[in-house]
This record gives sequence, C-alpha cells and structure tokens, in this order.
Amino acid sequence: MNSPLETRPRVCMVSLRGTNNHAAWCSNYEFEDVIGEIDQVERLHLEPGYAHEMRKWFARRVIWKPGLQHLSQYVNPGLRPIVLKKEYDLFIFICMNPSDLVYLSAVKGWKEQCRRKVCYMVEFYAGWQKEYAFHLSLLEHFDHIALSFSGSTEAVATAAGIPCQHVPLATDVLRFSPFPNPPNRCIDVYSMGRRNATVHDALLEISARHRIFYVYDTVPGLLIQPTDHRQHRNLIANCAKRSKFFVTYPAKVDVVSETRGQSEVGARFYEGAAAGAMLLGQAPTVSAFAKEFNWPDAVIDVASEEEGVRAVLDQFADNPTAAEVIRRRNAAEAARRFDWSHRWRDILRIAGMEPTLRLAEREELLSDLADLAVSG
Repeated sequence: MNSPLETRPRVCMVSLRGTNNHAAWCSNYEFEDVIGEIDQVERLHLEPGYAHEMRKWFARRVIWKPGLQHLSQYVNPGLRPIVLKKEYDLFIFICMNPSDLVYLSAVKGWKEQCRRKVCYMVEFYAGWQKEYAFHLSLLEHFDHIALSFSGSTEAVATAAGIPCQHVPLATDVLRFSPFPNPPNRCIDVYSMGRRNATVHDALLEISARHRIFYVYDTVPGLLIQPTDHRQHRNLIANCAKRSKFFVTYPAKVDVVSETRGQSEVGARFYEGAAAGAMLLGQAPTVSAFAKEFNWPDAVIDVASEEEGVRAVLDQFADNPTAAEVIRRRNAAEAARRFDWSHRWRDILRIAGMEPTLRLAEREELLSDLADLAVSG
C-alpha cells in the first residue's frame, strides 16, 4: 500500500481541455494524460463561466493594447475561477502558444502554492518575438520554459527573462505503435493536417488512376473540433499504423509567412514514426531534426511533381523487404525516444525533480516494444 507521501499530488496541472477542443490541442491533452498516468498529479480544468465568449474576446484584445496590457493578467477571460489552497512541488502549464497565457488569470495561488513552475509551450517562432513581447512577459512568474521549437529558445529566453530549454514534441507511443500485433497496412498514403499542395495534387492524380488508397483531410483544420480528444487521437493512431506512408513536412509548411522562414519539427514526424509508417515528404532543416531522427531513411524525400511521387511509391512497392526494414526501424526508434514519458523526464530534470517509479515502468514497456519492432 502506498504511503500518504507517495500518493499525495506533487504536481499541479492546469488544463485547457475544458475551454478549447480544437484538433491541434488534442496532442497537448494527450501529453497531460500521459503525465497523469506516470506521476502524482492533480489536474484542474479551466471551464467557461459567466459571459465566457464576451469576456474572452475582451481579454484577448486588451493584451494587444499598449496602454491596457498591464491589466491583462488581472482580467479573467470568462472562466470559472480556480483557487489553489494546497502546496505542490511543481506547477505545469501546457499551452499551444503565448496567447494561451491569458487563461492563467483565472487561476489564483499558482505562483504562491507551487515550489517550481514550468510552462511547456508547443508553438513559437523566433520571428514572433516582437509582436508577442508582452505575452511573453507573462511568463515571468515561471522558473523555466520548455519549448518544442529548438530555433526559438534564445528568443523566448531573452523576451521572458527566464531560462528556456528545448524539449521536443512526442506522442503516446503506446497508442500509436503497431506492436505487439501489427495490423494490415491497408492505407497506401495517409496525410493529415497541413500539407504541400503540389504533392497533394500529385497524390490525388495517382489515386484517381486507382493506383493507391490515399487518405487525407477534406475539412479545414480550424473547423475540426473533436468532442473527445482521446477518440480523436485513437482515430489518428489507428489510421497511421495501418498506413504504408505517412506524409510529413516541416511545421506550418503551407504558411511560410507565419514561420518567417524558420524550419521546425512538427508533431507529424513523431506520430508517423511511432506508427511504424515510412515518413514521406521533406525533412526540416533545423539541426535538432538531424539529432532526433539520426538513422537512415528517417524521411523519404519526395519531389513535388507527380512523376517524382510515383517513382518513390513504385520503388518501395517493388521492394517490400526494404520498406519493412524502414518501418520497423522507425517504430523501434520512436519507442526508445519519442514517447511523452521521455519528455516528462526531461521536464522533471529541468525542474530538479526525481522521476517516479511509474515513469520507469512505462519506459520498460516502451523498451519491450522497441525490441519487438526490431526482432519481429
């Protein structure tokens, strides 16, 4: 039986899942779920309150007004207040970008009741530093920032005035891995989210000739708002591990104006590798990618014209043994390094805290999956 010391929550997590069900945030909630499984966590949900939409609109605009910006940290964006009364060893806030920081105004006591405070921010490009300068100043009460984009850590640290370290994205490998019982890969090519329009058109042409089964999104990303993030992640995982090829490009490949030319590793690379699919597309040029995906054929580069795409598909259709080697290697490497538990270990290290037994047990399961992927 666990002692009270072992079972008391040592981590306080404030989640946005009650306020934002956009598909892009589902991966963040997956990370929260994994943390909850491997650590002693009390997860508190921010939820809409009185006049939520109107107050959210006001709070999000105040933060952009130079004369009123200082009020933003006191303006509750229409959420039910949360008051922390217990003490915790660590406060963790997982957000998509600096705009999400406005929600913390609805949480009282997180600065005082938590010994260490870490913000994990998924998306921030260095070129945004000037326009988001005030948003980033709201990070001043954190001890550390963990950022998924390696090329932006210096910019964020400078703007926020606190340490910022690179902690890459990941996925729930136990959900995405095709092992121990690999399903039939009945989908030839799976593309989700943002994409290269020229390659997409080429795949459509090939699919129209009944050469491949091509699965892709037809609804704009902003309109995809799952009612259950776990079901959404299960659907993606089930499609990915039944796919021969998984389309991957640098984050925001279709909106270069937003990235300011910065190439970063998006979530698709980790999800596709974990599913044991071949990653088809283009590798990011950022050095962190070469460090993370440092094995042969981690990404199968493809030309944008139809002939180039078809040549790659035909190459591996004619050599299924080589394709299987690549798929198994992707799944094995992902199990060894791309699970959310690996990222939580990194965050605990940054915060100066010891990992739990449950984290070590999950890593043992992942090691077993890696061995299965290699040995068959």
